Amino acid sequence: MDFPCKICNIAHLAVSFRSKGFPMTSSTLRLGRALLPLLAALAACSGGSSTPDKPGMPATPVPKYQADIRRTAFGIPHIKGNNEGDIGYGVGYAYAEDNLCALAEEVVTANGQRSRYFGPDGTRTGYTTSNLEADYFYQILNDADALNQAWAAQPDEVQALVKGYVAGYNQYLKETGVANLPGDCKGAAWVRELSETDLMRMMRRYAVEGSSSQFIGALYAAAPPGKTAQGARQRAGGAGTQAGEPDVLSPEYWRRLHRRTGSNAVALGKDATDNGQGMLLGNPHFPWKGPLRFYQLHLTIPGKMDVMGASLGGMPLVNIGFNQNLAWSHTVNTSSHFTLHRLKLDPADPTRYLVDGQSKSMTKRTVTIDVKGADGAIKPQSRDFYSTEFGMIAVVPGIAGWDRSSAYALGDANKDNHRLLSQWYAMDRAASLAEFREAIVRMVGLPWVNTLAADKDGQALYLDVTAVPNVSAAKQAACVGADDQALAGFGIVVLDGSRAACAWGSDPAAPQAGIFAGASLPALSRSDFVQNSNDSAWMTNPAAPLVSFPAIVSVQGTEQSGRTRIGISQLQARLAGTDGLAGNRMSLAQLQQIALNNRVYVAQQVMDDVLKVCGGADLAAACVKLGAWDRTANLDANIGYLYFAGLWDRVGDQEVWAVPFDAADPVRTPRGLNLGDQGVLSTLRLALQDSVRAAAAKGWSPEAKWGDIQVAVRGSKKIPIHGGEDSYGVYNAISSVDIGGGQRDVTDGTSYIQAVTFDKNGPVAQAMLSYSQSSQSSSPYFADQTERFSQKAWITQPYTEAQITGDAAYKTKRISTP
Repeated sequence: MDFPCKICNIAHLAVSFRSKGFPMTSSTLRLGRALLPLLAALAACSGGSSTPDKPGMPATPVPKYQADIRRTAFGIPHIKGNNEGDIGYGVGYAYAEDNLCALAEEVVTANGQRSRYFGPDGTRTGYTTSNLEADYFYQILNDADALNQAWAAQPDEVQALVKGYVAGYNQYLKETGVANLPGDCKGAAWVRELSETDLMRMMRRYAVEGSSSQFIGALYAAAPPGKTAQGARQRAGGAGTQAGEPDVLSPEYWRRLHRRTGSNAVALGKDATDNGQGMLLGNPHFPWKGPLRFYQLHLTIPGKMDVMGASLGGMPLVNIGFNQNLAWSHTVNTSSHFTLHRLKLDPADPTRYLVDGQSKSMTKRTVTIDVKGADGAIKPQSRDFYSTEFGMIAVVPGIAGWDRSSAYALGDANKDNHRLLSQWYAMDRAASLAEFREAIVRMVGLPWVNTLAADKDGQALYLDVTAVPNVSAAKQAACVGADDQALAGFGIVVLDGSRAACAWGSDPAAPQAGIFAGASLPALSRSDFVQNSNDSAWMTNPAAPLVSFPAIVSVQGTEQSGRTRIGISQLQARLAGTDGLAGNRMSLAQLQQIALNNRVYVAQQVMDDVLKVCGGADLAAACVKLGAWDRTANLDANIGYLYFAGLWDRVGDQEVWAVPFDAADPVRTPRGLNLGDQGVLSTLRLALQDSVRAAAAKGWSPEAKWGDIQVAVRGSKKIPIHGGEDSYGVYNAISSVDIGGGQRDVTDGTSYIQAVTFDKNGPVAQAMLSYSQSSQSSSPYFADQTERFSQKAWITQPYTEAQITGDAAYKTKRISTP
């Protein structure tokens, strides 16, 4: 036998070992890596398609992908493979088992095809923009050039993850068949196999969720003077907006958005924990329905990756989680990821604009989408859109119009951020907190979230490092008009588009043109704590305020939310030993209590004063309930919680405070009610009367408990859910809507919640996925964790091999490509 054929035999043996499922130890992995060049020789010997088992026997096909999906309790998949392709393959298959219908529908959205399948007038769950508006937006966002650039920007490992994910999803779909899918999408014409391009569309769709996605209506409404955008809306808003809510160019719009998609996170260092190691609480508040649901998973490539946590649909990686060395979470940040440029138009033509006196033509693009009519027929419909060097033209009626003299262009820093997957890939694999931080600061790939992390050595880290338009304080002063400076103070920046000098700045250290370099953005390392609850970076730790950043990045000296204040207050009290508990260090159980004790912070500040004015025959019974209320949003909270909530809904935005906000005392102010003001007294009493009447009109019995009213509907089950609105300062922020019968169904709030510390064996983690793993009503994982969340029954996460295989619900399945 000549030498090349000896190589073939060795390589055949290596592949045969893998195909027969031999364990891949560190030694065999090293051997496997050494044999990689030899496998190329195998391809020359056998065509790369099969390996001989024994002389004279048929060849055994070598699978392109192979993964083990080991499920533990509550359907958590622990996916193990030998490379990124295998891991992606396992994730795609497992996710399809649990949520194929949800992902298939979101792929329709990202492709701009909702009008084709669902008609032009419907909406996505959790959004108010119509299918028609969304289709035009995603057709523009995900054009062929952008998708090609996005794919070319992915490193080989990430491309392998994506290709594997697509193969796994498609294999499950082929095995099951569209006709046999759950009732949610059984036999649906819009369910099809995925492509790598579909996942790139999804990544770009996620990237702009905190920026231009909120301007879908505004972009659709833009038409030159004298022309009317077909179906133009009188209000331009984005995700989750409701009628009567503030406009997209108001600070209140973004505050409310952060409440709906907000989060809490705390990272504790060695000086704050009872075990002297790092500790982390991750508590994202995301929609319970629709495309932004999290999914729990555990990914292992022996010797290379071992990460567990949760991710959004279509992500072949962990977004929030932990590995052997550290744990992290994200919170939606307040940095702005967009700007507007106010254009000065050419008097001769409103589709031309002037920059430094030079007339430039807008670029007109005609976009055509397929629309299903009332008769079921599919017909093309076209619409013109206009763009400039500063971005696309957008119209917000009454605020940012398009007339003969001016127009507004929307620039989005995340439109060209192709680094999301690479960023989380680097984070998932980080061997130390220093490596984790370096990757985020270098890549600036996170789109719109803060990062908080703690490691096994007891260090805590906060980073507000995302893709933000490079608008320095000096540029803001020079390029923002006097009428727009107030908005700029909240981070909403409208620049002068008539001067080239007012384009976004350039930093050679940034990975993308026009954004800030990561090293210039807020960061804080501590050995006690860092925290964030969707306020700016300023009060990450009151002992070390983060100041002097451009307003577009982080504002300072502004009133903090109730969640921020109650979170900091409880941390400070624990570490000072003034909370009535023993010692002055935090245990994991005490950190979990902060997350789910459901204290209503605003009530703690004002209820004593409310009770002072509560009285009279018409309010006697209500006042008794208010006095007996424990000032929580727990399941057993009495009707007093609802009376207070109605009261605060009516007065919370008015000047009623006895002690107003003081930037020198931001954690303790504002507080108390100004009972010396007769106007405040009258306002309070009328609001309370209205609240009590409204409660009765909704069918809420005076004897009702909060758990009787707020529920999660799971088929015929209605599971009681604790927690309350962000606007009342409830750390466990939960939003719900009336569904009749005196009940409310949860729509948003605490989603994947994890508490992690470390011991000598690695991470010690407890977590829950509040709405459960599967969105499919036929799944055994449709409601199981929701019931655990209702009971505040944290679930210990199996991470080591012994923990996984020893789990009472353990089952394993090996999948491979045919």
